[in-house]
Amino acid sequence: MPPLHHVVTLLAILVAVALSAPEVDARTAARIKPGERKIGVLTPSIDARALVAPLAGAGVVLSNARYTGSARAAGSFEGAMASLGVDSGVVLSTGDIQDIQGPNDTDEKSTDLETTGDSQLALLVAPYATFDAAILEFDLVTASPTISIRYVFASEEYNEYVDSLFNDVVAIDVNGANCANVGGRPVSVNTINGGSNPSLYFDNTNGLRDTQLDGMTVPLDCTAAVVPNQVNRIRIAIADVSDARLDAAVFLPAGGIRSPGIGAPTLGDTVKAIEYFHPGFGHYFITTIPGEIASLDSGHLSAAWDRTGEAFDVYAADVAGTVPVCRFFSAAFAPRSSHFYTPSVTECDIVKADPVWTFEGEVFNMRLPRPDGICGDFTKELFRLYNNGAGGAPNHRYTTELFVRDQMLARGWTPEGLGIGVVACVPDRSR
Repeated sequence: MPPLHHVVTLLAILVAVALSAPEVDARTAARIKPGERKIGVLTPSIDARALVAPLAGAGVVLSNARYTGSARAAGSFEGAMASLGVDSGVVLSTGDIQDIQGPNDTDEKSTDLETTGDSQLALLVAPYATFDAAILEFDLVTASPTISIRYVFASEEYNEYVDSLFNDVVAIDVNGANCANVGGRPVSVNTINGGSNPSLYFDNTNGLRDTQLDGMTVPLDCTAAVVPNQVNRIRIAIADVSDARLDAAVFLPAGGIRSPGIGAPTLGDTVKAIEYFHPGFGHYFITTIPGEIASLDSGHLSAAWDRTGEAFDVYAADVAGTVPVCRFFSAAFAPRSSHFYTPSVTECDIVKADPVWTFEGEVFNMRLPRPDGICGDFTKELFRLYNNGAGGAPNHRYTTELFVRDQMLARGWTPEGLGIGVVACVPDRSR
């Protein structure tokens, strides 16, 4: 049976059969230490102009902002990269934003703000009612015919109430059309979870990420058509569904509203780095070299390497503002061999001087992150993880996915780089 807080609602709307829900994963001793990987600062604010100002990225101008909702349900956040995959920005919640802070020590954190729902969101989840809505609206002008809006949706309804009537929902309306969709359905608890679109979902019921919210999406981007050089109206709204309990939130990163056609890297600027895995070695390997990719895929170079399905873009060697990446190879750890990549001039020089490693050349380019490990416009963070010499040979895994980084940390690998293990910035044409 569901916990008591939802029983009243179920009876009130005459649901005849009690909902069954999967057991919530037990909190384990593997949870991070207090203070690590925590959302650093949450500051309540209902100053609509101040909320909207940091959201403007490349190629857009935002103005004429209005906020509707509780004074406790909106504000700014900082230091959330490890918890959410976005560092700082604006949060809208169906509860008190202070409740978002970790650790995740309860399955039922909730604040009934006793505020109204939203009629537009109610249309997306009909026939169910909405409650505790928080809405941020503003005008947008850009010279481009398209915009991109980055966001993360999270909820305390995960995982117990997936596929139920307690389907907390978010909408991002651009000139009246919702672009926060997945598979043609609005982004909500029921459309992104461990069973539906699981690649877009992170389960936090074990408290691996230091936020109270039990589940969240990966950073998502909605791209929408706009009228160039004219005023376009944006409306971002979130609400509880069916009752006002168990809060949800939407996080909007600073600079996350941008015009992809202005300043974004083009296909000619980038090449694809393909990842492979050797189960015998337990090693990961990336390459952009077409002949090498063809040989690995055909098994002519080595039948032991298989694609992992992961890949990311890197810059072509002649793109301004980027640095070359040194590639090294070593066969000194027989029977295993190993490759190593670095965008650091200092690190490259050190490894060149080590007789264990052979310098194979500068193979592609990347941008360097800020000292705090954050990347700028039209780029995303590249994490580097080290296996600590497991199996007698060093190996590194490179990934842009925060959930992959977390998986490797759980396996005992060590992050290398700035901030939470950011070694470089790679192209992101979606941002």
